[in-house]
Amino acid sequence: MNRHIHILIALLLSVLAASCSEHSRPDYPEPSMEIAEASGITRTGAIVKAAIDRHGNSSLDYVTLRYHEVSADPGDELSIEADPSLSAFEFRLTDLRPGAGYSCHLEAGTMTASLKSNTITFTTIPNDPPAVSEVTPVSTGPLGIMVRFSITDDGGEPILEAGCEVKETGSTESRRIYATQTNPLPLYFQLSITGLSPATSYTITPFASNSRGESRGAPMEYTTSGSVILTQPGMLARLFDRDYISSMELLTIAGPMNGDDFRMLRQFLGAPGEDNTGFHASGIDLTDVSIVEGGASYDGRRFTVADCISTGLFAGCDSLRTAILPASAISMDRDAFAHCHALEHITVPAGVETVLPSSDCTSLKAIEVSEANPFFKSDQGVLLNSDASAILWFPLGKTGEYRFPPTISAIGENAFAGTSITTLIIPSAVTSISRGAFAGSALTEIRLPDNMTNISEGMFQNCSSLAIVRLGKATDYVGDYAFDGTSLTDLFVSADYPPFAASEAFTDRNGTLTGTCTLHVPAGTRKLYSSHRQWGTFSHIEEFQP
Repeated sequence: MNRHIHILIALLLSVLAASCSEHSRPDYPEPSMEIAEASGITRTGAIVKAAIDRHGNSSLDYVTLRYHEVSADPGDELSIEADPSLSAFEFRLTDLRPGAGYSCHLEAGTMTASLKSNTITFTTIPNDPPAVSEVTPVSTGPLGIMVRFSITDDGGEPILEAGCEVKETGSTESRRIYATQTNPLPLYFQLSITGLSPATSYTITPFASNSRGESRGAPMEYTTSGSVILTQPGMLARLFDRDYISSMELLTIAGPMNGDDFRMLRQFLGAPGEDNTGFHASGIDLTDVSIVEGGASYDGRRFTVADCISTGLFAGCDSLRTAILPASAISMDRDAFAHCHALEHITVPAGVETVLPSSDCTSLKAIEVSEANPFFKSDQGVLLNSDASAILWFPLGKTGEYRFPPTISAIGENAFAGTSITTLIIPSAVTSISRGAFAGSALTEIRLPDNMTNISEGMFQNCSSLAIVRLGKATDYVGDYAFDGTSLTDLFVSADYPPFAASEAFTDRNGTLTGTCTLHVPAGTRKLYSSHRQWGTFSHIEEFQP
C-alpha cells in the first residue's frame, strides 16, 4: 500500500516540475555573442572576428566593436559599427601603435536593452631595425664601382641612415659611403664608391638604420681591374679618379655609352676645351662598348648616334695613341679622329660597313682591320676595300716607300689627303681616283696612268709642294679646283685633244697658276690647246713628245 502511494507522489511531482519548466522559458530568448582571439596581427593592425547566435528570430538595432589601447586613457576608446542584421563579423583594425596592448569587446542591442561579449586582448608587433637586401654591382671601373641595394622593410620606423661600408681585404679599417633616401618602400639606393685602388680586393656591405637599430645586408666581394664595365649609360664620370688616368696605357670600357660618357672620355684623352687636368690615358679599347643615343653633347655641338663613330667623336684628343673601336659600330664618319696628332693606330671593328678618313692625324702609321670584317682589309697599314681593289685611307704618319697592291684599281675620296708621301707612281690598273684623293699631301711630283679619264674635283688641292703633274692619254675631264693651292711649275697633258675643263678647274687662290705654270701638250696639238677657252688661259704652252 505504501509502495503504491510513493509511486503516485513521484508521478505527480514529475508532472508538476515539467509544467513549471515550460512556464519559466521566455518566449524570446536573448542573443548570445562571442568574440574570437585576434589574428593577422601586424605592427599597426589586427583582425578581430565575432559571431552572434540569435536563438530564434530576435532582432538587433546595432552591433559595435569597441577597442582601446590598454595603457591609454579609457576615454580614448575607439569603435567600429557593423550591420546588425548579420550573424558573423570580421573587423580590420588599423592605425594601431606598434608594440602596444589592446582590449576589445562586442556590444549589441536594441533601443531598450544591450548586451556585451567577452573581452579579448592582444599586442601588436613591435617595430624592428630595417631589413636590407644584398648589394649588387651596376657599373665597375679601375678606381670605383656603382652598386645598388634596397631596404625591403623599414621596420616601421623612418630610415635614419643608409649606405655601404667598404673594407679592403686584410685591413682592419673601413669607411662608410652614405646614400640619400629618395623613394618610398621598397627603397632603392644606387651608390657611387670611388677612391679605390687598382687590382685590389674589397668587401662592400650595405647597411641601414632606424631608431630601433642598424641592419646589414649580404656583403659583396669585389676586385678592381683595369676595365670599366657600364650597365647603363651616363655612368663613366662617377667611376674615376682622374689622378689614376695618367698611369694607364690602355683604358678598356664595356657597356652602353652616351654623350655624357664620351664627353668624359674626351677629357681623359686630352680633348681641347674640356675640363681636363693633364692626366690623360693614351689608349682605348672599346670593343665591348655599344654607342647609344642620349646624354649631353659630346663636344658642345654634336650628339651621339647609335652604333656610329660620329664626326668629331674623338677630334683633338691629343693624348690618344691607340684606338680599338666598338665591335657593334656600323659606320665611321669623316673626321671622327680629326686633329688627333698623337694617334698612331686605329683598329676597324668587324661590323663597320662604311669608313671615311679623318684629317690631320699626322702620326697615324697603321689602320688595322678586324679579321672578321667583310667590308675592309688592311695592307701594310693602309685601309683597302674588301677585295683590295681600292685604297680608302692612307695613314698620314706612314713613311718610306709604299707599293700599291697589284689588285688596286681605284683610289678613294681623300685617301692620301695630308700624307707625307712625296712621290707616287700610280699603277696602270688604276682607273678611278675620287675627289680630294691627294689633297693637302706632301707630293712634289705625280704621274697618273694613261687609262685614267677623270681628274676629280680638288684632287691635288692644297698640295703646296706639288711642282710636276703628268696626266695620261685618256684624260678627258678636269674637275674644279684640281690644282688650287699648289706650287705647280709643269703640267704635262698627254691627251691629243684638250680635255673638258670645269669652270673652276684652274682656279688658284694665289692667282698665279696659269701665269707661272708651263702647260706641256703633245707634239702637234699646241694650237688646239691655245685656242681652247680654258686651256688657252695658260701663258706658257709647249709641245713635248709623250
